[in-house]
Amino acid sequence: MQRQTEEYLHQWWADRFGIERSAVWASVTARPHGMLGDYPGFFVAWRDAGLHVSLPAGVGPGVERELAGHPVEDLQQPGFWHDFAATRGIEVIGPSTHLYLDVDPGSGGGLRTPTVDELASLRARAGDEDWRESGFADAPADRTFGVHVDGLLVAASNLNLFDGHPRDIGVLVAPEARGRGLAPVVARHAASYAVREHGLARWGARDTNLASLATARRLGFEPFCTQLAMR
Repeated sequence: MQRQTEEYLHQWWADRFGIERSAVWASVTARPHGMLGDYPGFFVAWRDAGLHVSLPAGVGPGVERELAGHPVEDLQQPGFWHDFAATRGIEVIGPSTHLYLDVDPGSGGGLRTPTVDELASLRARAGDEDWRESGFADAPADRTFGVHVDGLLVAASNLNLFDGHPRDIGVLVAPEARGRGLAPVVARHAASYAVREHGLARWGARDTNLASLATARRLGFEPFCTQLAMR
């Protein structure tokens, strides 16, 4: 990853938590929501020696004092946050890894934009949970790319907005077509478009989704930070 891309990402994450760039991965903070607006829960991210928590409305300063009593290595363990959530009767979502790419992997060609009806058919076959996990439920995807076999859409990727540009990749493969290596095909096309047109592509996947993380790494995406949410 180019140095200018790293600096851009450090600043982007600092802005999310309302902290100075120099403190972003070198401190532990817990602040009321800023950039997250009315998100109804806690949002946590960590990297290196830093960890930051964006707090929902109504949560007082006690959280930061609570975190101060723990070494950052403990705070960067998902188990800590499962215990934290359990005492508050809320659910942990994640953790997920955020990965980025700023080198064009090449599109490979041969894909076309699916129609609304084709995407609806893919959703029906894959199920709503996979549809949401892939990012297609985020309205609306700015760009979509599809692989068709005998005229049927069997895999698709999308690009949702990241920092105002279509850079955030989601991938969905129909159950009957999984195991054929189609995820990297559609993902590569989306990543190439994002990098060529907007200088950067982002990939997010839960740490339990080993296949998704492996696809991202195969395309050259580099892990940047870990994130989880609680609500």
